[in-house]
Amino acid sequence: MDRFEGRTAVVTGAASGIGLAVAEALAAEGMQVVMTDIDAGSLDGHVTRLRDSGATVHPIVVDVRDPDAVDGAGEAAVERFGGLHVAVNNAGIVNRGYSWELGLDEWHRVLDVNLWGVIHGVRGFVPRILATGEEDGHPFLALEFLPGGSLAARVSDGPLRLEETLRVVAEVAAGLDALHRAGIVHRDVKPSNVMLREDGSAALTDFGLAKGAAYTLLTRPGQVLGTLDYLAPELVRGGEATPASDMYALGCVAFECLAGHAPFADRSLFGVGTAHLEDDPPDPPASPELARALLRALEKDPAARPPTATMYAHLLRAASRS
Repeated sequence: MDRFEGRTAVVTGAASGIGLAVAEALAAEGMQVVMTDIDAGSLDGHVTRLRDSGATVHPIVVDVRDPDAVDGAGEAAVERFGGLHVAVNNAGIVNRGYSWELGLDEWHRVLDVNLWGVIHGVRGFVPRILATGEEDGHPFLALEFLPGGSLAARVSDGPLRLEETLRVVAEVAAGLDALHRAGIVHRDVKPSNVMLREDGSAALTDFGLAKGAAYTLLTRPGQVLGTLDYLAPELVRGGEATPASDMYALGCVAFECLAGHAPFADRSLFGVGTAHLEDDPPDPPASPELARALLRALEKDPAARPPTATMYAHLLRAASRS
């Protein structure tokens, strides 16, 4: 079979109950699904069920006697058919290289009703949840596939145009404000955690460091809270994460969109932290009015930053018209 036309997902480990649930969720989104596994009997049953529902599905049974074939099944299928690779295992889902190797207790925290209820209410600005549940004692979560890649990948091709930057900041800001209103701080806002849709719209992802009174802390003990290039001065000092520290990170993202790099990207690892604490950020490549507005989010004093992310996005938009 040649490559499918349109959106395709390759699901490895597809003979499991979780694999079926994920494949069904992806098919419901209009994606064509390639299902691979070593269990021919279960795989055939899943394929029949999906085809009966009208889905376009192609099964691949992997020879368990060939370890190389088992390990490389997903990559080989992606090379053959194209599309997204979703690997399902006992610990959860591995999606495009992002894996969650968590125990069941941690997975239940990730699936906490309060957190995901908030996210369900943020229309468009975080990925939609397609399916959640538990199968054979293993909780699972399947999210909307965003085919535009990450903002980090987009910026690596060069700075964004001004209008693109304003749109991305506004959409990420809307997601952040919704979380902040619910008492949740993201704590790791950065370009690699902003995913793009085909139409260029942005969604804020990766709540692995998120913190809020409504649910259990998701971070493992001893884990670094945030990414240094986007870390607010108060966090560098070891202070508490707040919506203002998310605002600082959003300002760093806005700077990177226009400049092609983070504000202190030319510093050493140690120097980046020191610069967040002590140095004024360089001016971004923008008009003086827009540069002043953008840098308001990078004030050292959290109280001097815009009070909401949406207000910050509006300030940027207004300054761009000056």
